[in-house]
Amino acid sequence: MHLSIRQMQAFRTVAEAGSFSEAAERLHLSQPALSAAIRKLEETLGVRLFDRTTRRIALTPEGQELLRLSARLIDEFEAVTGDLSDYLARRRGRVVVAALPSLAAITLPPALARLKAAHPGIDVAIRDTLHDEIQEMVRSGAADFGLTVAPAPGSGLAFRPLIVDRFVLVCPPGHELAGRRQVSWAQVVRYPIVGMAKTSSVRQHIDAACAQAGIELRNEYDAEHLATVGALVREGLGVAALPSLTTPLLRFAGLAEVPIVRPRVERTMGILTRAGRSASVAASALVEMLIGGAFGQGAPAAGARPNPRAAQPRSR
Repeated sequence: MHLSIRQMQAFRTVAEAGSFSEAAERLHLSQPALSAAIRKLEETLGVRLFDRTTRRIALTPEGQELLRLSARLIDEFEAVTGDLSDYLARRRGRVVVAALPSLAAITLPPALARLKAAHPGIDVAIRDTLHDEIQEMVRSGAADFGLTVAPAPGSGLAFRPLIVDRFVLVCPPGHELAGRRQVSWAQVVRYPIVGMAKTSSVRQHIDAACAQAGIELRNEYDAEHLATVGALVREGLGVAALPSLTTPLLRFAGLAEVPIVRPRVERTMGILTRAGRSASVAASALVEMLIGGAFGQGAPAAGARPNPRAAQPRSR
């Protein structure tokens, strides 16, 4: 048995109007076409739905039961289509974004504020975590997209670069390097180093750059969290090399910031998605907000354009 919503709507209109002619006018159909549609419905169900006389029509008991059921079906169908229209118009939806803690704290909030102002019905869930878990969440579909560094080749993930994050020295304002326009890694390593944990991409970017330059790096302290690094540096226990995107999170420590050169260490940050998969309209809305605002956070990455239509270690 195959019944369509159109048949149910035609039947309901006839039942409510009590007249084929009036129902046909409401439905913008000819009366013969509507009569034929009701006859086909009756043939499909194998029952008579209306008792017809020359002057009026009346529902049969089976017709009364179908009217009760069809009302519920049509109401639910209209609710579903209304919800879908709202979703497609970005009046509602849900997005799960997995982000490195620094991006979740610095880049994401302004984009969320713009999204809430433009599309208040879209809900967003934030998962701030490390790069490896971000990749897994995006790959499995647990997150709509990630904000992180580029994935390893062959990961099955697509990466859209947004900004380049340059490493800088942070030190107490009274430190002898604090007043320099720039410093080299050779100068930095003369002092005790407060570093991020070895599992972070911050640390591994630094280790790789120093190894390539033939510079030996020995940390006095290693910390899992940026706040810990900032507090240790504030107390004069060492200096730290950190991505410039993270330094606003250390304002509580009142530290000086100096660009590091020779070698210049950078990391490219961007949007991670599943290759070949279309984003939901809600996720696309948030991506547009991120692309439109990310260029105020750092240097645009190569190939990145502020137009919304247009193997890495674990990261912190």
